[in-house]
Amino acid sequence: MGCIMRPADFLSDNLITFPQYVNQNINKMATDKSGNINYKMNEHGFRSTSITESSHFNILTLGCSWTIGLGVEQDKIWPTLIQDKFEDSTLWNYSMYGTSTEYIAKQYYKVLSNGYKPDLVLILWPGFSRRDYLRDDGEYRRIGGWRRSYDPNDTIFRDDKEDLAFLTLQNDYQDLHIFWNSYKFVEQMNKNFNIPTFHSVAGYYYEIFQTHMNKIVNFIDMETFFLPKDCYQNDMAAQDGKHPGKDWHNLFSNRFYDFLSRRLDV
Repeated sequence: MGCIMRPADFLSDNLITFPQYVNQNINKMATDKSGNINYKMNEHGFRSTSITESSHFNILTLGCSWTIGLGVEQDKIWPTLIQDKFEDSTLWNYSMYGTSTEYIAKQYYKVLSNGYKPDLVLILWPGFSRRDYLRDDGEYRRIGGWRRSYDPNDTIFRDDKEDLAFLTLQNDYQDLHIFWNSYKFVEQMNKNFNIPTFHSVAGYYYEIFQTHMNKIVNFIDMETFFLPKDCYQNDMAAQDGKHPGKDWHNLFSNRFYDFLSRRLDV
């Protein structure tokens, strides 16, 4: 999953930025080669308004391709649909396809350390098996689970020593350990800044979450996790055929908002 990022962004308090997308207005991104969807990117390379724009109520969303909304028009993706339900609100959608739980924690810290304080944070956690990796030349790469299982004999991995190294070290417990680190970091930031934050998981990651529920419940606040089964039977109807379409985004946003409204004064 090649997505260029400035390596220095990882080693400073600067917001993580994707320079190939900075201030771009494009119609193809990652797996969406249809040319039918517009992706208007901001000054940091995200499908979002500028983070310098604010209003009475600022919402920060963090996640991967399911939150950036690959293959779906921006006004039909779940972060925008939830924002529409809050009057005088601004959406900072600092999600990027292929990101890891480590990215979520890092970018959240960087948003806050740069003085941008959201009034609400919504995190759709990506797959726990994804990793952030910096090569010895400083190039940023993401390694990890874009499939449910791995076959080391598959040609996609056979000649890639980095992927093979990942396969050697990756296991469910290590994945949960990485998620624990990221979640606990986010949780502490929430306490330090007193920011309401709510979480969810999507697609087959929901199934993985349920499989390890007996371990996960020991360290997360279940009252802040939105986990409805009916939002995970999606038809992959986005333009790329690999991500959920507008109907899923509509269902997810409505159900997530109902969950939020029972926990917030809205």
